[in-house]
Amino acid sequence: MGLIIKEVGLLGSKNQYKRLMALFDTGATHNYISKNFSNDETIDDIGIIEYLDKKPIFFPTGDKIEDCNIINIKLLKIDNVSIEQPEFFLLDMMYDVVIGAKLMQKLKIVLNPSIKEINFS
Repeated sequence: MGLIIKEVGLLGSKNQYKRLMALFDTGATHNYISKNFSNDETIDDIGIIEYLDKKPIFFPTGDKIEDCNIINIKLLKIDNVSIEQPEFFLLDMMYDVVIGAKLMQKLKIVLNPSIKEINFS
């Protein structure tokens, strides 16, 4: 079994469409997006629709981030499926994007870790 990492498309408020690598994580309750992407671009290059709130994040390790920005972007595209204005916690992390369980359920994404693929039911 392995990690499922797949290219996704993001459209921000600046109408800049970017392809980034996303980890599909069934253990993540929320979605996360990095402030700095692996291709040396940043979240500011695509543009944030709005800052929605600040909330704490608790990690399984016991670590906590007190005031993490929650943002939304214009569009997230996974294969041929799009969702408008998804919410993301904005962090500094090793992955560009993490797609959490709630969004996977909403989009009816089924993971097949043995062959590292996703499908839509």
